[in-house]
Amino acid sequence: MDRLVKALKKLSKEYPLENFQWDIPSNCPITIPKECNSGYLKNIYLKENFKETICNDKTLSSHYWAVQDWGCIVSFKKKDTNNIRIKNFLQELKQNSLTRNTFECISSLSKIASFINPGKYSIYDSRAIYTLNWLIFNNSSSSELFPQPIGRSAALSKYDMQTIFRLSNRQFSYRPNNVAFHEYCALLNILSPQIFGEGSKPYKLEMLLFMVAPTKIVSQIEASVSLTINA
Repeated sequence: MDRLVKALKKLSKEYPLENFQWDIPSNCPITIPKECNSGYLKNIYLKENFKETICNDKTLSSHYWAVQDWGCIVSFKKKDTNNIRIKNFLQELKQNSLTRNTFECISSLSKIASFINPGKYSIYDSRAIYTLNWLIFNNSSSSELFPQPIGRSAALSKYDMQTIFRLSNRQFSYRPNNVAFHEYCALLNILSPQIFGEGSKPYKLEMLLFMVAPTKIVSQIEASVSLTINA
């Protein structure tokens, strides 16, 4: 764990969170104060102040806003099957275990959880998991990784992490889908205060993992991974 913390601290200094960029759509259900004049500050404010709106929304419109508009996952359409998925997910959160059907949409659903309780839940994003798995694999004695959702990043798709790990001939496994999200959130809750200081919310570390995936992590892979094909 010490090596992992050291690697994350180094990344946090190379890539300050103040440089985090993610647009807040103009149709945001809450008003973002003008003094929040950067992408980082706007998203921090949203994380800390959207809870009441989303928790009291029986229509689920703010839940869909979090996924479709803020999260840019337009394929997560508002329909009965997804309404049921959201409601089931909210119940499964309390049970600390997700069904297979729920985990299939964890990139979308975890966005909702991160607003409902930003002090406990983080977004289980493909980019964040890509970074975390790479860091665990290279800086931890643990051989247990997190199943990575399908992502949309062209930079990450060039280097399939699972293939790289298999070619290394090192032993590794993936956490079961039903507990992967909760264990991911628990890990970020442990690590975030060690990286950003006492009391730091897990979303700070999730932001860092997300931010460095297509830049620093891809660069590390390109610099450290090579393949020789014997004809």
